[in-house]
Amino acid sequence: MNKLLIRTVSGIILATTAISAVLFLDKNIFKSFIAILSAVAVWEAANLFKKKFEKINPISTAIIGFLTSLSILFFNFYFAILIIFLYGFYEAVKKWEINYLTSIIFSLIYGSFFVSSLGLLIDEGRHLLLILFATVWAGDTFAYFVGKTFGKHKLAPRLSPKKTWEGAFGSVLGSLIFGGITAYYFNHLEALIPIAIASIIMQIGDLFESLIKRQVGVKDSSNLIPGHGGVLDRIDALIFASVVFLIFYNFYNVIKTSFFHYVLLSM
Repeated sequence: MNKLLIRTVSGIILATTAISAVLFLDKNIFKSFIAILSAVAVWEAANLFKKKFEKINPISTAIIGFLTSLSILFFNFYFAILIIFLYGFYEAVKKWEINYLTSIIFSLIYGSFFVSSLGLLIDEGRHLLLILFATVWAGDTFAYFVGKTFGKHKLAPRLSPKKTWEGAFGSVLGSLIFGGITAYYFNHLEALIPIAIASIIMQIGDLFESLIKRQVGVKDSSNLIPGHGGVLDRIDALIFASVVFLIFYNFYNVIKTSFFHYVLLSM
């Protein structure tokens, strides 16, 4: 079985699982699943940094990542921050090395906070997650095929030698088309704004993880997903786009509520 076929089959299985989870799982169960996904992402991030700082413990860091994500999703944002800093301090003092503090805190924020945005977004509406998926998956697909067919100009050769400006343009175009169609189908035309922003931020999300991998000298964050590498390799663009959606809808809801409140007071 060639690499493209393996990648395609894995992608279909992952997409089917993600869509089914969004549509059919109870919200609290879905959030618990996201907390587990956060723990895996933290484990991968810590494992990458372990290449540089060998005394990092990816398993214990992943456990803290799971607890942090649960706090973000079910309890309190600031408690999650406190957990991260206390654990980072504890590990840094034991090793007496500031690099352990920064690496652990980064792994936990990147893995827990960014991934947990998917769980927070479901509170805004299940359809918004489907719009997000369409935006990101179409972008990834268009980037691959447009880049492979027309790619000539390197986007960021030091970070990702295979990525091209043509592929990035294809990614943005694919996100706008299929994200827009999905938003129209679910009658969420306001989502065109975060779709447009996310289509660009996704490119940074992809390069962001590439920077870490290049610094530690590895190709993939892990080998958990056949044909795709690790969880972070699969969701690096998704979690950045998810944060964009979450920020937008937080502002959107505040503005909408304030507007209706003003209208009611004016009557």
